[in-house]
Amino acid sequence: MLRRLAAAALALLLSGCAVLGPGPAPAPADPAAQACLDWFARVDEQVAVHGVHDAQSARLPGFPQLRIERFEAALRDRAAADEAAFQAWLARLAALGAQGQALELRRLPPAGLARLGLDRDAALARGYACRHRLQQADARPGPRRAALLAQARVPDAYSTTARVAGLYALTRWPFSAGVQRWQQLTQAHFEATAAGQPAAWPLRRYRPEVSPGPDPAAELAQAPRDALGVPQPGAALLQRLLQHHAPVLEVEDAGAFDRPGRALPGRGGAWALDTAQPTVYARVAHTMLQGRPALQLVYLAWFPERPARGAFDLLAGRWDGLVWRVTLGPDGRPVLYDTIHACGCYHLFFPSPALRPRPAPAAGIEWVFAPAAAPLPREGERVVLRLASGSHYLVGLRAEAVGEGTAYALRDEDELRGMPPAAAASDAAWLSLYGPEGLLPGSERAERWFFWPMGVPSAGAQRQWGHHATAFVGRRHFDDADLIDRRFELRP
Repeated sequence: MLRRLAAAALALLLSGCAVLGPGPAPAPADPAAQACLDWFARVDEQVAVHGVHDAQSARLPGFPQLRIERFEAALRDRAAADEAAFQAWLARLAALGAQGQALELRRLPPAGLARLGLDRDAALARGYACRHRLQQADARPGPRRAALLAQARVPDAYSTTARVAGLYALTRWPFSAGVQRWQQLTQAHFEATAAGQPAAWPLRRYRPEVSPGPDPAAELAQAPRDALGVPQPGAALLQRLLQHHAPVLEVEDAGAFDRPGRALPGRGGAWALDTAQPTVYARVAHTMLQGRPALQLVYLAWFPERPARGAFDLLAGRWDGLVWRVTLGPDGRPVLYDTIHACGCYHLFFPSPALRPRPAPAAGIEWVFAPAAAPLPREGERVVLRLASGSHYLVGLRAEAVGEGTAYALRDEDELRGMPPAAAASDAAWLSLYGPEGLLPGSERAERWFFWPMGVPSAGAQRQWGHHATAFVGRRHFDDADLIDRRFELRP
């Protein structure tokens, strides 16, 4: 009897939340809306067959015109409590859905379009019309709204199955010791850099093309908020914010692998990094700060590879990305900086004097590692990131006047989700840097064969936004909406 109970409990654990999840969404009463559901089902079938799924935003079964990310999932209760908030929330989900579906239709090859019976432009137009029809149906109170609110969640980026099979309860402790050793080494690097230790290789600086202008903090602080409380700065202000807070990269340069570049698809569909075009990619994100939505600015620099430092280097491989994030407080000024590599690894926090870390809720988990305080740039200054050669580890941080350096272009990160191939016809299928699981093909690391018991799929591989699990011990996502509020509190 006990054996059968244990087996049942294990089966429930391995199945995750699917057993307890919400049931299917009821069909819409409008026949035209149902026809649109059938249309999107046909599109999704071809997207799956041809492997062109865009993984950034999670799908919502029964609501193909909508998608969701962790920030929107965190606003679900606000949306359920107020009609205006619900409509604003629905509009955010619809915008995510429109973007993802349009990219997938642009990435469908001719064979997939032929099965739909439409050319690309007609398929995009049909998708637009159906999104509008379904959103109208789902904006009204009723069973479908209740079903949408019930399943408005984003799947965890961890594999519970792998953790159970890998005896996580036991194996987490040697991994935790390894994390502590890395933190000690990183702390020593920061202290050595701050003390003026010379770089191991010549330093090459990369600065934004646009010089820093007046601080737009006051304008952001006065920007209107929607019914959910989300700041609504205009496009021009967002662009000035991204330019104002873009960092300077100071990289130890031992070869081409230390030079940031622009990712471009070639004729055969393979992507390469053109280091003759220094580039940093940018996006706007959101989080919760003291329970209130706050704006974040996210920057991504790609390097061609992390070269091997010996015959048995588990961390080496093609592509290596550094992500730098700026969280802006209610006054429009930075309240926290944090960074990861594009694998989700090496999460570092740099809090402003306004914040202090909360104690970890359990021993041994990865909670807050802050090797230095946030720099406080004055007018005309930028944050300078010192990166080590090869590993591209962040080893130093300061604020200073920009000075000389190679100018880099600031580009929209979303272009990595879909671009036409080189020298292709105007109606050719677009290509994405990322695969349908949100991983960058070809960036796999040998460490995945050793780190799998921690539940991170393909540990070390570079990832798309929304898929960055940032802790081997514990559970933590880079885009968790409560990431800051759980780990920091305001100083008195």
